[in-house]
Formats: sequence, C-alpha cells, structure tokens
Amino acid sequence: MKKLGKSSKKGFTLVELIVVIVILAVLAAMLVPALVGYIDRAKKEKDYQTASTVYAAAQAVLTEQYGKNNITKDTNGKYSVTSITKDQFKAEDKTTDAVIELAGVDPNKVSGYTFTVSDTNLVISWGSVTIKNGGAGGEAGVTYYLYKDGTWGVTPTTDGNKPA
Repeated sequence: MKKLGKSSKKGFTLVELIVVIVILAVLAAMLVPALVGYIDRAKKEKDYQTASTVYAAAQAVLTEQYGKNNITKDTNGKYSVTSITKDQFKAEDKTTDAVIELAGVDPNKVSGYTFTVSDTNLVISWGSVTIKNGGAGGEAGVTYYLYKDGTWGVTPTTDGNKPA
C-alpha cells in the first residue's frame, strides 16, 4: 500500500526568486556607472600614452633632421628649424608622416600635432597632440597639451606654461 503524507519536494517560491532578481538588478545598477568610469579613465590614459609616443617620435625625427644638416645653429647659438620642409617629416616613401610612422600609432587615431622647439637646445619644449574620438565620422576628439614642465593636460596654453 501507498503511504499518504507530506511531499518531500523542495524548491524556491516565486516570491523568493523575484527578490533575488531584484537584488541582482540593484547591484548591477550600482556597478555599471563605476565600470563605465574605469573604462573612460583607461581610454584617457591610452590617449595620453599615444600623445606621449607621438612626442617622443617627433623628438627623434627632429634629431634625425639635425643629423642630416637640415637644422642649423646660428652664430648666437640658436637653432633654426625653418629650413625643414614638410616632406622632410615624411617617411622615405613620402606618403606617410615619419613621426606617426615612427611612433607606431594608427594614423587615423591622431588628427594632428604641433610642437615648439627650444631655440637654445634641440629639444621640444612644449606642444599638443590631437587624438580622434574614433567615432564613425572620425571627428576630432581631445587635444592633449605638453607643458614646459613635462606634464600633460587638456587645458590649452599659448606660452607652454601649465595653466594654474
């Protein structure tokens, strides 16, 4: 004969499952903004590294041009970089920018750069690099400024000094 009695099936009720789902949703809502912040900071740091790499490559190309006598020093000991033509900053095949090629960065990522060379020694004293956002339209993104003290920032400068 079959015994009648309590069923031994165990499980979660619908209410318990809904409570767990709500708790997970609340946790996800709190974590997503924090993760987005980490992603944004990582992208910004990568852009700073790209700008720094372009700066180092520009300094190397400048030194190379000095070695090729394309940059001269006048009688007052000041360097003249006016003799450098745009093509001298091109790679040997004259189709790509030597600075960008030497930096090894995606040419579609950097939309432009400008550096000011010290007239008393052959070093880049300050400048800027513009990094594209990488959107579908390839729009210009953020310009990173190299200040005379060697730090980078996003605040423009007209004299190379770090803004207060």
